[in-house]
Amino acid sequence: MSSAPATYLVTGACGFIGSNFVHYLLDRVPGSTVVALDNLSFAANEANLDAVRDRIRFVVGDICDFEGMAGLYRRLRPDYVVNFAAESHNDRAVVDPSSFARTNALGAQTLLEVSRREPVRRHLHVSTIEVYGELAEGAPYFTEASPLNAKTPYSAAKAAGDQFVRAYMQTYREMDIAMTHCANNFGRFQFPEKLIPLMITNVLRGRKVPVYGDGLQLRDWLHVDDHCGAILAILHGPRPEVPAAAALDPGLLPIWDVSSRNERTNLEIVHAVLGLLGKRPEEWIEHVPDRPNHDRRYLIEPAKLESRLGWRPQVPFAEGLEATVRWYVDHRAWWEAILARTGELAFDWSAGARATRSGS
Repeated sequence: MSSAPATYLVTGACGFIGSNFVHYLLDRVPGSTVVALDNLSFAANEANLDAVRDRIRFVVGDICDFEGMAGLYRRLRPDYVVNFAAESHNDRAVVDPSSFARTNALGAQTLLEVSRREPVRRHLHVSTIEVYGELAEGAPYFTEASPLNAKTPYSAAKAAGDQFVRAYMQTYREMDIAMTHCANNFGRFQFPEKLIPLMITNVLRGRKVPVYGDGLQLRDWLHVDDHCGAILAILHGPRPEVPAAAALDPGLLPIWDVSSRNERTNLEIVHAVLGLLGKRPEEWIEHVPDRPNHDRRYLIEPAKLESRLGWRPQVPFAEGLEATVRWYVDHRAWWEAILARTGELAFDWSAGARATRSGS
């Protein structure tokens, strides 16, 4: 498939990755029509799209609303659909799992069904590494063929959405569907409840950095621009067949794991960010009780994406992290507006799982 101008429907467009993709798409495929849809839930931030509002069609909508989404498809006739819409924070999912199940599972199925009844060129569902669960000791990484083994309410909701996507891939073979799993993203516009922006905004306000448990949880870090590049490559890549053998081997489905092989402990990330801010870790780190059922390690392997589509990460980890820290330092008004709206985002697990806004 070419990168010729077309109409793209981007759901979850006011979120972290969705808004970055809108910017990325406008830069890389000029002349395209971008429909940016969001239901403006807790972590959505319209300000992420301020710089491009005159270049997009912005729509407030809910992917769980079948009739509303079907009407939008009929009016705007998207060629490509990229579904970023999700509730995406583990801490809040422990407190309120039902809202996660609604958007991440029912919403995924509803949007697929709209794309089935109002056909599009390609429907891409964006999922997460966490659907694979916790990596066994001694195992090198997960692949697209790995079984789903979600162990938290957030990842279980995403895995339920994944199962719908896989079922549609194999049941409705006339549809062109793709799905991605991504490593932990970082970059601009990330809601300041997540580890890196929470650290930066805490320090800039003179507050210590909370580190869950011993901080030795291992994560795989991917710059958001590299994730956007992978998604665009998949959208415009050749259509893969869905062979009958995929019933026994999900690695044969059009599923793509996106990683830059940057595995770090949470504590390493905290030390790196504090170093960029000119702070001494021993003075700024505060170890706090861990959240329930916290995955210790997960890692995915992007070999399929590299070998078949030629994708490679372009942002070196150190450069990307430095640019991210600098962005939050330079855009204090952006995150201060969020905190003024939401209040404190750190969650105190020592006080138990209360209906409180959450942390890293």
